[in-house]
Amino acid sequence: MSNSLSFKQKFLYSSTSAGVNLIFTTVSTWLLYFWAPPLDLARPHYLDVTLIGVLLTAGRIWDALIAPAIGHWSDTIHTPWGRRRPFLIFATPVMLISLVLLWTPPAPSSGSVNAIYFLVVSIAFYTSFHLIGIPYDSSLPEMASTASERVSLSMWKNLFGTFGVLIGALLVAPLFSSLGGLGMGLVVAGLGAISILLTLTVLRESPVLSTHPMTLRASIRATLRNGQFLRLCLSNLLVQTAYAILLANLPYFVTLVVGQPETAVSLFQGVVVITMMVSAPLWSWLSRRYLQRRLLMGATWGLAVTISLNFAIGMFPGIDNPIAAAISLASVAPFLGGYSILIYAMMGSVVDYDEMLTGHRREAFHYGTFSLSAGIGMSLSSLIVPQLFQ
Repeated sequence: MSNSLSFKQKFLYSSTSAGVNLIFTTVSTWLLYFWAPPLDLARPHYLDVTLIGVLLTAGRIWDALIAPAIGHWSDTIHTPWGRRRPFLIFATPVMLISLVLLWTPPAPSSGSVNAIYFLVVSIAFYTSFHLIGIPYDSSLPEMASTASERVSLSMWKNLFGTFGVLIGALLVAPLFSSLGGLGMGLVVAGLGAISILLTLTVLRESPVLSTHPMTLRASIRATLRNGQFLRLCLSNLLVQTAYAILLANLPYFVTLVVGQPETAVSLFQGVVVITMMVSAPLWSWLSRRYLQRRLLMGATWGLAVTISLNFAIGMFPGIDNPIAAAISLASVAPFLGGYSILIYAMMGSVVDYDEMLTGHRREAFHYGTFSLSAGIGMSLSSLIVPQLFQ
């Protein structure tokens, strides 16, 4: 396969990243707030915040456990449309329908009916989300087969993903305030559908090299012996936990700590997103001059330091809380963007290394297991945030 990708290919391929990030950010930011708003607001309380944390944790554990199986399925399936494309085609309608249903509680107040409904619909949403995301992410090392092309394509994916978050920052909060959760969900679902359709026009795959693929059990054993991959997973687990906590906390942080209305959430998200987009080319430039693992370590330490600055909001006399919050959140953005670019690009190298060891090409299994670490991080955040709030 050619190592060179045209701008059109990069643009259309990366469009799904915008759609799924818009959807993920919308759900992560507003789901808890919609079902369990602050008690002093005149909004319906559909479920207790602690119960939501337990239900989300149960669902995320399920999603994390099935992620490697989804990856193995995508690596070994043989269809006339390929190994990745069928997942995007058939899982997308399920994800979009369940996304809309997340904002339609069957009962006006907390109870067992709402709890069961929330668990079933959220599991359907996140399962279908993984059925799209894992095959899509695993196609990156197939679309770009050299290290430099992978960093470049990962940068474009990150830019589009950040743009999806920016759309969410500018559009979703006003939609939530004016149309409510259901109207917001319908608009976001439509944009997500368009983005996935664009990617399907250019998605390509490498040929299957082995006629006798590894079994799921053998794949798990081989992956557990890959120290490089396990280190990336542990790093991703911790970072995703912190990121999910930040997203779930943001509406509360803006309204209760910074003292701004709900619509201001989009402004603070916009600050983060724009800073991420502006700084993204810097990481691509740095990756051509320094080892990627050293850059990844620097981005991780940068996240640790800048995230902790949020604790100091309100402690500096003479600085308004909104200005201090904007500066603090903007300082997180370059390191968050750099981490996302580098770790997905490095995953391509890990897949190549694994092929040298096993003789099998297992992109989706690795990205699926990688998603498992993200799912565990989300589960941990679902347990941590309600306890902190209590």
